[in-house]
Amino acid sequence: MRNFFDHLEAFKLRRPRLWLLVRHAGILIDRILYRVALLPFWRPQKRGSAVEDPELLKHTDEYNAAAERYFAAHADASRLLEKPFSDAEGFSEHLIRVGTLLSAARIRPGDTIVEIGAGTCWLSHLLNRYGCRTVAVDVSRTALDIGKKLFEREPSTDWSLAPRFVVYDGRTLPLDDEMCDCVVVYDAFHHIPNQRRLLSEMHRVLRPRGMVVMSEPGLGHAETPASVAERETGVLENELVVADIGALAAAVGFHESTLLVSTPYFRYELPAASLGAFAGGAGFSHYWRRFSHHLLEHHYILLHMGTSVPATDRPGNAVLLARLGIDRPSSGRGLQPAGRPGNAVVAVENRGNAVWLHAEGPGWTRLGGHLFAVNDGTREIVDYDWLRVGLAQDVEPDDRTAVDVELPAIDCPGSYEVEFDIVLEGVTWLAERGSPTTSLRLTVE
Repeated sequence: MRNFFDHLEAFKLRRPRLWLLVRHAGILIDRILYRVALLPFWRPQKRGSAVEDPELLKHTDEYNAAAERYFAAHADASRLLEKPFSDAEGFSEHLIRVGTLLSAARIRPGDTIVEIGAGTCWLSHLLNRYGCRTVAVDVSRTALDIGKKLFEREPSTDWSLAPRFVVYDGRTLPLDDEMCDCVVVYDAFHHIPNQRRLLSEMHRVLRPRGMVVMSEPGLGHAETPASVAERETGVLENELVVADIGALAAAVGFHESTLLVSTPYFRYELPAASLGAFAGGAGFSHYWRRFSHHLLEHHYILLHMGTSVPATDRPGNAVLLARLGIDRPSSGRGLQPAGRPGNAVVAVENRGNAVWLHAEGPGWTRLGGHLFAVNDGTREIVDYDWLRVGLAQDVEPDDRTAVDVELPAIDCPGSYEVEFDIVLEGVTWLAERGSPTTSLRLTVE
């Protein structure tokens, strides 16, 4: 199998144009087959509109006042204080939605997070415990007062992070420009009548590579019994259209809007013995019909200030994968005088989906090497952090580069092996994520 891939790699290098023709033809055939097979499941989608409903805008203040009345007149304040644990029916879905949303946001400890429509702040408290600086924002002062009680009663609250509770007028966020890394909206954007205005405000307070992440109900939500009951209190229950949110986001300056293809409401069980057959397509039609239906009922919406391609400063669940090879010496074996440095050239290809950042700071990615002594065919570690070599520039997914390596001097003659890997400084070696390494045999004499 290794010889096959070696020949394939050689063919790609010798006949790059012919390889592209073969590769693109294969991709085209593959896509045509899948498109034809999935045609029965296709659903038309209208073009998004950045024009808002003037009737909703006209009643913005009324909807904001209704939100305050909802919390102030709630019959069971303790139930609000205990969210999400007090929601016996929806508790597991809350955990799934929040976990999926925060994973997509690539949030890390130390980030500043603004939660809009924070309500009683249970999600902000979760982020506080994770190590984030939180700003809980809502039009309801009563809701935020309940949220403060939650923070105050919990001994796990990290007050050194200075959590904030901010009432706003439903139009302008009383926050500085570029003050946060992420805006989180959990089950709240469909209550907002003036969505363009709020998206513009989110854009203003986000830092250059920040994101807005939303978990929102989709098709049919406005007519559910719970929504009808809330609407009777005067609270807005809007039917969100994903394409419209994308159009509005583009209109206020967001670089890109994406949809996470996941649903918290659909789980598909099958007999354990059928896993292999299912992976091969058995039962796929039934599965996909149900999955795509549920996909329309809930949305994870991501709005990006910059590109949606992840980078090593916030890798999240990104694929971190490298392909490495020894370009020089071409034999993969080197000779180095004792006490003097050597040299090599290592070919590096980013086979993952995250940009490798070459500059020192968060996400610093370099070529590293572990030094082993080789005796009678066995390896013994000499220095795990023996070598670091910087990359000349950021390496995009599918990009390749050649790294000139100066091998440090080794004083003791003998047989050695240098195992090269990509290291995300302070985070991980890519081999720990399943990425293959490459090795240089070295004789020191």
